[in-house]
Amino acid sequence: MRTRLTTATILSAVLVLAIAAPATARTFGTIYVDDVAYRTFAVPARVDPGTGTDPIVSFANFEQGGVALHAPGRGSHGGRWQVWVATWTVPGDAHLVTSFDEVMALVASGDLDLVRNPDADFRCPILPNG
Repeated sequence: MRTRLTTATILSAVLVLAIAAPATARTFGTIYVDDVAYRTFAVPARVDPGTGTDPIVSFANFEQGGVALHAPGRGSHGGRWQVWVATWTVPGDAHLVTSFDEVMALVASGDLDLVRNPDADFRCPILPNG
């Protein structure tokens, strides 16, 4: 009897966790906008290639969070990301970049190469850290 009760309790707990887990928000990474760190929220969703509207830059040869042009509410389209990939032309010069304006200045000076990757476009909302 006690074994059945323990087994039933364990199975009930597993079932509750299995139902609740998909509804729980998940955090993935950091995105910088105008020198402010934001966090991604939920699981990124696929969108049709080339349909992203909000520019976001990922870095191919330096590990850091993405850099986006828009934060929530300021010209944003709800986190429908238009993916660009930046590569440092001299990897030894790589450093943390936290604003889209800085990305554009580094591209203009030849320190970064920037290439559009429309197949990587995705949707994922961001929230302020805190």
